[in-house]
Amino acid sequence: MFRLISLIVPRRLTSASSSDVTKGYPQKQPLRQRPALFGCLALLFLFVAGCGADSGPGPDRDPRTLATVDGFDVSVSWFEQTYIDFLVRSGSNDSEVARTAHLEQLIDALLLSRHYSTLDRDTTQAFREEVRRIEAEELGSRFFETAFLDTMTAPTDVQLRQAYIRDQSRRVVRHLYFTSSQQVEESYARLQSGVPFLEEAQYVYELSESDSMAGFLGPIGFYSVDDAFAEAAFSLEPGAFSEPVRSRYGYHIILLENIIQEPLLTESAYLTRRSGLSSQYRQRRRRLEGGVFVRTFMNQLNVEVNTPAIEALDELITSMDPTLYEAAGQIDIQMDTGWKQDIEPSTPLLTFDWDGEREAFTAGDYAFWFDALPQREARERTAASVGRALRNEALARAGEEEKLRDGEWETEVDRRVRLERARLMREDLRMEDVEINTSLVRQAFDRLGWANRRMAILSFDAITAVSSDAVQRAAALTEEWPVQIREATLESIPEWSPYVASVPVDSVVFVGRRNDWAAIRVLDRQRIQPNWVRDQEEIVRRLRPFVAEYELVKQLRERARIEIDRDLMRDIATF
Repeated sequence: MFRLISLIVPRRLTSASSSDVTKGYPQKQPLRQRPALFGCLALLFLFVAGCGADSGPGPDRDPRTLATVDGFDVSVSWFEQTYIDFLVRSGSNDSEVARTAHLEQLIDALLLSRHYSTLDRDTTQAFREEVRRIEAEELGSRFFETAFLDTMTAPTDVQLRQAYIRDQSRRVVRHLYFTSSQQVEESYARLQSGVPFLEEAQYVYELSESDSMAGFLGPIGFYSVDDAFAEAAFSLEPGAFSEPVRSRYGYHIILLENIIQEPLLTESAYLTRRSGLSSQYRQRRRRLEGGVFVRTFMNQLNVEVNTPAIEALDELITSMDPTLYEAAGQIDIQMDTGWKQDIEPSTPLLTFDWDGEREAFTAGDYAFWFDALPQREARERTAASVGRALRNEALARAGEEEKLRDGEWETEVDRRVRLERARLMREDLRMEDVEINTSLVRQAFDRLGWANRRMAILSFDAITAVSSDAVQRAAALTEEWPVQIREATLESIPEWSPYVASVPVDSVVFVGRRNDWAAIRVLDRQRIQPNWVRDQEEIVRRLRPFVAEYELVKQLRERARIEIDRDLMRDIATF
């Protein structure tokens, strides 16, 4: 491992001219090339802006009190914001049971947060740094809200009904993937001239032999893939292909092969899900249309890339050994941040215009934002990750200049800090080695209704990558796949369960997950009925990390004053 300072100029640039900045960079060759990452640095911010703005939860549009926990109010808006975020992240369906469970978990979080403070664990330098990052993120969110989100109109009933129908179906698709707009336009012209889609797929993916699986993704859900990709795929008729589509991964041409429709769509089911659909609809519009706003905002900064610096940063980050969680495909787990000790914080990664001055976004600035960035992107597309961090920084600056540290900002910061305390408290509790009472295990077995379930046991291999073509190449060239799961239950692999539950045995499928692409090869699937004696070891294993949390929450609830407006809970579930 080497220090980043060894490759780049260790000074902070604050007002140098563009030409001065270019002259200041050393002209050394990078230690290694990654064409897919650095071949198009000029398009860096087109890539990043396409992801939309990861804004915060927004203003309290419905301040009615749904619950009170020791004098702290849970508003309808806050509950729905956190609930919709849960639905989007988990892929779960809106239901009365899910809403009730989420409210109880939110109450637990508030209790754990206060307990964390009573232990003085929120006084460390690391926690203060996290609070500072939350404050900056919320400033950027407030700027985005005031400049863009408040102009959005509520979806109509017709739009929501269409979204409901689409959400209850799946589309079987095939696609062509590109990293440049020129490539996709050339391919689109060939398809329009009459070249068969599968023949074009052979050419695009550089296959020497005919392969009927070329570009095949299989069935996708309306909210299970990239927003732009989903909107295009679900607008097609079977047999038709799309115009070029730009997603957060690159460029695509999509062919719709079939529609798998839910046979029974009822009015009551639609009404039950209407409020959740409304929020999901607005979030998708925010991501799709907000990208244009962010792209315009970032283009005004005239960003220039210090290529040797970012290449050195990439070398440093990718040289870190993956954690066990990363190796298992759990890409949302935090990476090792030991690389932060090996950088010179003042090293400029990017330069940009701000209020008539030329300023630098440094390695230290990137390290500040790192924990809030997608971890897979940081490891595999470091340049894009740096661009995302600068976007966060620029939006926060704009919020500061607009003096948006207002009441709504304070409310959102306070809520996020409370949830962060709860998260850290849970982490601490789950690290404790506790003894498990057998009666508690049996109680969990009975309450979860495992005796009445049929449990899927799967064995499968998988490969993950940041793009579909990369994962297809890896699947074709790799004999031993890096992710190997054997005889696992669906419940024990939540990061994989939505994709492996219905994959045919002894076949390879390619799927777009929330943050990456994966090739999956299911080797075996069995369905068994759980048995208390036979599966006790597995139940104990799954319960152990949560026992300390369970016991503490039980004690905190016994001492707490908790009030829930059940009538309001029913009202907001049906409007």
